[in-house]
Amino acid sequence: MLDSKLKPQCIIFRVDAGADIGLGHVMRCLALAQSLHSRNVRVIFAVSQNSLPHCQTRSDWVGELHVIAASSRYDEHHELQQLCTKEQADWLILDGYQFDSRYRKLLDLNTSKLAMFDDGHLLDAGIKDEHLSMIINWASGADKLNYRDLAPNAWCCAGDNYRVLRQEFYQVQTLPFNKRNRLILMFGGSDPSQLTLPLLKLFSESSIRLPITIITGSGYQHTDELEKFIKHSHLSIEYFHDCQQVAEVFQQGRLAISAAGASQFELLHCATPSILVVTAKNQLFASEQARGQGWCLVSIENALQEQPTFEMNAKVLLLEQIVQKSMALWHQPELLNQMHSNALSARQQAGFNRIFTALYSELPNGPHETNLL
Repeated sequence: MLDSKLKPQCIIFRVDAGADIGLGHVMRCLALAQSLHSRNVRVIFAVSQNSLPHCQTRSDWVGELHVIAASSRYDEHHELQQLCTKEQADWLILDGYQFDSRYRKLLDLNTSKLAMFDDGHLLDAGIKDEHLSMIINWASGADKLNYRDLAPNAWCCAGDNYRVLRQEFYQVQTLPFNKRNRLILMFGGSDPSQLTLPLLKLFSESSIRLPITIITGSGYQHTDELEKFIKHSHLSIEYFHDCQQVAEVFQQGRLAISAAGASQFELLHCATPSILVVTAKNQLFASEQARGQGWCLVSIENALQEQPTFEMNAKVLLLEQIVQKSMALWHQPELLNQMHSNALSARQQAGFNRIFTALYSELPNGPHETNLL
């Protein structure tokens, strides 16, 4: 039993979501928040007004919502500092590329510690940050990355041993491969590169006749056009928009074609053989590590453009290659079954306990030595 005199634990997440940036940042914060909530840690999300609807539509949401009122970066710093002080927050956890070194340097959190989710941007920036007390990067192989010089005071929760998923993934039973029969298409919470409909059209034009499941997130802005195409398509298609039971759907996947963001960790956990589509540089490291585990193939947009849409010819070529890979894989059940088995062997399930230990190392039964890099 913990000492009842210990002050209540509280963690604040500063994160955003939207059609332009997708939902991945919010979803991984939500995964950690759900596990924290189960340990009676009070969780507060500080989000922009535009992010609010994407949070409110979630049936599995936990934690309180604080809408950022500030209209400038200076005012936002002041607002966050006041919020952390008022709520006696133990940690402020940032997740988003807008929270760069200058943003973090200007934060004066007094007694709250500062943590940051990273998927490579901290390393790419190469700017030393002594304000960070924790870095979280749960991509496979991230424990080999050199965070030592970047954040000398940070506890590094890096690698798949620190991975945390939303609770639904731990509650669903893994379906055997021989009972899976669907091709799943999913390109994140908003599909900023607009790949869903063009890929579906290419499948429709091919000779393939497979049961297809399409998932789009709450940030997807082309539902009307997609639904119209599905209505007149000869393909067998089921469509879920803003799906709240993704784990159940992934279980049915004989093969998934997915954006190479945070959803790849969910597909791995569900042991769903996949083709991961890399459209941005920050997705490349984790996807290459995943390919090395033998449960997925990786398709990379040649230019790795940073803008939200591809040059048209490059997009068509990429999608044509994906269709060809999918058709070839679908008719190799032995290979798909091996990819399924490789995923079962590679997935991790104890990440939250390690992160919680790092967040609250001062609690009874906490670690006796640090994990400072």
